[in-house]
Amino acid sequence: MSFQAFQKSQYPRRQWLVEGEPDTGKSTFAAQMQAPILPIDADHRFAEVVDLAGGPVFQLSGDPLDNVDPDRIAALVSEGMRGSGTKTIVVDSLTAIIAPLVTRAFRGNAAGENRNRVAAYAQKATAMRLLQDVLTGTGCDIAWIYHVYQGRDSNAREVERTSITELELSRVLRSCNMRIRLARQGGVYTASVVWARRGRSGMTIQDTSGKWDRMPECIEEAVYGGLTQADQDALEHAVPEVFANAADAIRWGMDQGVFKDEAHAQNTYELVKRAQKPTTAAQMRDLWVAEVQARQAGGSTLSEAERQEANGQQEAS
Repeated sequence: MSFQAFQKSQYPRRQWLVEGEPDTGKSTFAAQMQAPILPIDADHRFAEVVDLAGGPVFQLSGDPLDNVDPDRIAALVSEGMRGSGTKTIVVDSLTAIIAPLVTRAFRGNAAGENRNRVAAYAQKATAMRLLQDVLTGTGCDIAWIYHVYQGRDSNAREVERTSITELELSRVLRSCNMRIRLARQGGVYTASVVWARRGRSGMTIQDTSGKWDRMPECIEEAVYGGLTQADQDALEHAVPEVFANAADAIRWGMDQGVFKDEAHAQNTYELVKRAQKPTTAAQMRDLWVAEVQARQAGGSTLSEAERQEANGQQEAS
């Protein structure tokens, strides 16, 4: 057996986080990815869009419960991937996989069953790490889908709620090179590129087909079209002018190699926020970038007094 010549793709492999509110066509969008497609059908609704796929769609298992069990998912993917020809794995959705783990830990803590309340959530973190390692290790394109919701806070202000925590989002983003937000207004669907690791971001593309026909290709052209390898390298290492949210900020901090894990990065982010008390997202961005860059140089922007005061505020809350 001889080795084949290495085939360089035109664009980076699709490692995409796809998010959106209900009824924005996330599964329909995923069905437009490269076939054959293997859906991790945790929401048990992918059958509704199978006919929209451009090629074969495989089934992970005949048992629906296998699609929400991280250990079973990892085992079945490892067993069945070789020789299957799968081009894309769709995790539909992360919400349905992670939420039961969070609920289990919460109920155990509330019932006093867990001696270490923090360690009770370790299963969630290790489950996500297992999925990321196994799925990205297949070499397939991957669409990680999760849900967002609009609601109101205690002051009746409209806020967006995510179905997984900012910490989990930052962990998933470490395995992604693009974050895409799907939306629907007045019957019109749009896809916005919130962030791209090695390409342009910030653009919104309207879907004229009503079923996201060829939208993945349109997104790639908008994000990478005309960029040289040097251009992509520069974009990957540039400091973002804005972070979409805390999860994006933590993901960027992790990329700089100054934190041991996402929890460490998140704790530092919250420490900077409590100590420096920014009043705008732009101020928080500047403070966070300064702290990460200071850590790259072996220091910190925070004094010991500020650290102690911020930690005291956290304990009091």
